[in-house]
Amino acid sequence: MKILFSPSEAKRPTLNPLTSPINSIICDRDEILQKYYDLISSQDQSILGQIFGVKSANDITKIKNLTMQKSYHKAVLMYDGVAYEALNYSNLDESSSRYIDENLLIFSNLYGVLRAGDYIQFYKLKQGEKISQIDSAKYYKSRLDKVLDEILEGEDILDLRAGYYDKFYSIKTPYITMKFLKNNKIVSHFAKYYRGLVLRDLALNKASNFDELMQIKFPNLSLLEIRKTKLKSELVFDINDDC
Repeated sequence: MKILFSPSEAKRPTLNPLTSPINSIICDRDEILQKYYDLISSQDQSILGQIFGVKSANDITKIKNLTMQKSYHKAVLMYDGVAYEALNYSNLDESSSRYIDENLLIFSNLYGVLRAGDYIQFYKLKQGEKISQIDSAKYYKSRLDKVLDEILEGEDILDLRAGYYDKFYSIKTPYITMKFLKNNKIVSHFAKYYRGLVLRDLALNKASNFDELMQIKFPNLSLLEIRKTKLKSELVFDINDDC
């Protein structure tokens, strides 16, 4: 089973970076990476602030210095948002972390798609921000279609991406998504958190297909219904904790 996931805008350098990349190049990304680093080399603070999505001059300088370092960080550890905190990858056992490395595909504004175990340079790019007039969603759409079709062929697919990343790749075979409700209302911020918790439980249980996923009793989540539309089966959960 392959799991499609979102990145996070929050990132942090890892403690033990490599001096050379380990990067499973899923698609051609040379042009957009070159444009990105050309912009990073710019001395224009307003351009850098726009790309990074920050305003403080100190923050801009700090982020720029990090992006220019020739050190390479494991993607799943570098992302530092709510979902990744819930996943708590660093505290997974070896077989569970290997499950994540092999089965999690992280969509990225800059890299298109990464395997969780890829080592890449630190970067920061505000979601939806163009890179020298290049719209990353449009740039990667044609580049990802064929290669992801091949990678996902014969696999059960769980799509835990935020809706924005549908623009990068449209799934063409039956797949599962999840929706989280609290007091009959859709949650947004906490949805990221619960996607991370679900991902952790999938890794701990080594779920390899839909049937095994459906056997997992996710803590603090109750399955309310399954909504089927065309290729998509949406599992609707009720959150029954105090978050």
